[in-house]
Amino acid sequence: MRNRGLILALAGILLLLAATILAYRPVTTLGLDAARSAFSALRAQAILKILVGDGQPHPIGSSANARVREVIVQQLTALGYKPELQSGFVCNKWGVCGTPTNVVVTLRAAANSSSPGEAAAENGAVLLAAHYDSVPAGPGSSDDGAGVAIVLEIARILAAMPPPPHPIVLLLTDGEEAGLLGALLFVREHPLSKKVKAAVNLDSRGVSGPSLMFETGTANAWALHLYRSAIRTPITNSLYYVVYKALPNDTDFTVFKTASYQGFNFAFIGDVALYHTPLDSYANASLNSIQHQGDNALSALLALANTESLNPPVAESVYFDVIARAVVAWPARLALPAALTVLGCLLAQSILLFRRRALDGRQALWGATGALLNLILGAILGAGSIVLLRFLGKLPPTDAAPWIAHPLPMSIGAAFMALLSAGIVSAWFVRRAGFWGFWMGGALLVALLSVVFNALTPAASFAPLLGSLAAVLGALPCVLGFLRSRPPTAGATDFAVLLPCLCLTAVLAPMLLLLYAALGALAWAISTIALSLTTTFLLPLLANATRRDRRRVIVLSASISLIGIGVTLLLPTYSAAWPQRINIEYWYDADRTEAHWWVQPASLHLPAALAAAARFDLLPHARFGGSSSLAFAADAPKLELASPQLTQLSATPSASSGPSTTHYELHLRSQRDAPEALVVFPASADVQEIVVATASGPRHAKLQKLRSGATRLGVVGISSADLQFGIDAAAGRTAVQVFDLSYGLPAASQGARLQQARPQNATSSQEGDITVVQHTVLLDPAAGR
Repeated sequence: MRNRGLILALAGILLLLAATILAYRPVTTLGLDAARSAFSALRAQAILKILVGDGQPHPIGSSANARVREVIVQQLTALGYKPELQSGFVCNKWGVCGTPTNVVVTLRAAANSSSPGEAAAENGAVLLAAHYDSVPAGPGSSDDGAGVAIVLEIARILAAMPPPPHPIVLLLTDGEEAGLLGALLFVREHPLSKKVKAAVNLDSRGVSGPSLMFETGTANAWALHLYRSAIRTPITNSLYYVVYKALPNDTDFTVFKTASYQGFNFAFIGDVALYHTPLDSYANASLNSIQHQGDNALSALLALANTESLNPPVAESVYFDVIARAVVAWPARLALPAALTVLGCLLAQSILLFRRRALDGRQALWGATGALLNLILGAILGAGSIVLLRFLGKLPPTDAAPWIAHPLPMSIGAAFMALLSAGIVSAWFVRRAGFWGFWMGGALLVALLSVVFNALTPAASFAPLLGSLAAVLGALPCVLGFLRSRPPTAGATDFAVLLPCLCLTAVLAPMLLLLYAALGALAWAISTIALSLTTTFLLPLLANATRRDRRRVIVLSASISLIGIGVTLLLPTYSAAWPQRINIEYWYDADRTEAHWWVQPASLHLPAALAAAARFDLLPHARFGGSSSLAFAADAPKLELASPQLTQLSATPSASSGPSTTHYELHLRSQRDAPEALVVFPASADVQEIVVATASGPRHAKLQKLRSGATRLGVVGISSADLQFGIDAAAGRTAVQVFDLSYGLPAASQGARLQQARPQNATSSQEGDITVVQHTVLLDPAAGR
């Protein structure tokens, strides 16, 4: 009986984790015989096969990209639409420029109007978007071919439906992988962009898993009202966006949100190891994920298109789903007052404990110390295990792809580290703190964290707020007993702990389930810390347990934690199903007429087969001067490839920056029809932006600043086309590095031998295997005047 509460708590935690896993499975797929008004993943899959079934990458500017665009146009035309192609030059905030080609379709609204554009002007329009380009390394079946197939399947459904009150714009963007170029072009130049008020964006960061709604616009109180009434299987919470913004990722919705569009951003993130690799293929695309994403997209789109107004007030909410069945939300402005109120209630309950002599100051102090130490010890154990695994070479560096092939043993071990921490702390402080000392210390700690989170980032505050509120409610039976001068029953004291413990578990479980896919190995330490909040409420139960039972908890949790670490050390870091990312690059310096290989393993450990295929340096080198990317270099056969050209057309004193600055007009061209180019200006030149003359006027583009202080211009999809632009540079001669980049390795470079030496548990990613030619150009202010 003394351990009844502890047994119930551990059993309840396991049941909640199991229920969360079951609830977060993607929905059941609908077949070809589904109702014509319903979204069918099998119908979308047939479209997906036409789009990417050949397995060819189709980055911006490529012939494969043009073929995919043609298929999209054909599909829309067959449905009775009149697709429009929008093309133009655009640059993003990272100094990357290109000429994307978007596909745009507008559906007329229910209002009688002479054209879709007029309807959009009157009512405001709703946008459904996905991008059709892929990374150069892979076919992009899930990122974002699935999104395009979903849009086309929804286009079929919309064509047979009565028009909604608000017109709908279907947008298939180009150049998203190069830096959101198509979305930028649409927002900046398309006439309909000024009429759009809300958007539904579809993307992915994996090839499986449930469809997550991880971002809304600034009026998310309004958006959440629509979302929870429209979505059948909602999976969302406001903490997703906090995690998403901490990652080096953006989607087209970033551009739409900057343009003040409201709406929803959906993605799935399972099997993230295949993301941006050749394994993001048609065969690996999950039908269940496509079904869930399609259901969500259609429901969200129709909810927006049928709503009364698309001009809601800006209002933030704190929100989360309840096992994918309902969504709970409240205004963010109320979160801090609520947290302070809960803290005040806990303080009042603590005062009552003092007055009824269930607790004294010494016990309270030790209980608070134990609760805080439990959190700190959990953090030390979680972080220490990651440091140990990384030191032993089982984890990639922090700036590399942070996932390994077999994370489950360590994920279980990280969870039991939280229980280990609680067991150790309870053994140290049980005599000094007792049941109520631990209860008060844990409850006040969670309540204080709730106040801090609500003050700093309300979106991440719901877990500690609900945990501390549950502590207040859980203690009420005991409080009523104390007020009547009756000692609380064993059931009442168990309830005081079980309610906040299980409430915190229920709220945290969905995040912990998806955290590894989002963050990789870092998720283990975060999981241990988060679960330490839950096990803080186990401290009072452990205080009531016998010494032998506390020892059993410590031994069991320590054993499972050590087994998790040990099994992780024994299992291979990568596998064919979960490969290491290794790109092979051929670099030719046209000035020195020298060539070298540059091989970048995510682990920064060169596999033995690759190391034996060429004489690589033992230490990694920077990719080029000013670059922070490190990899292993080896001499390569010299092929004397044609160098990129950066021609100085003119040099004049700058009219805007003063006489100490020279304005250059430059002309960039790839002699070998490479699809990408980089221009790196030294820090001493202080080049901050370029100006490009376009048909719609001059375009100013900020350049990306490297760690060395140099600035970088990137151009994608250029092929043999010219780019003429102007810069302002500090006076004096300036040495500029110019690179052009083509996909694949030269046939005569012996690159096939290196590619064959790449292990079966490795794959290329992002840009894939590439050929780079570099050339240095000297800009002279005295020339060209």
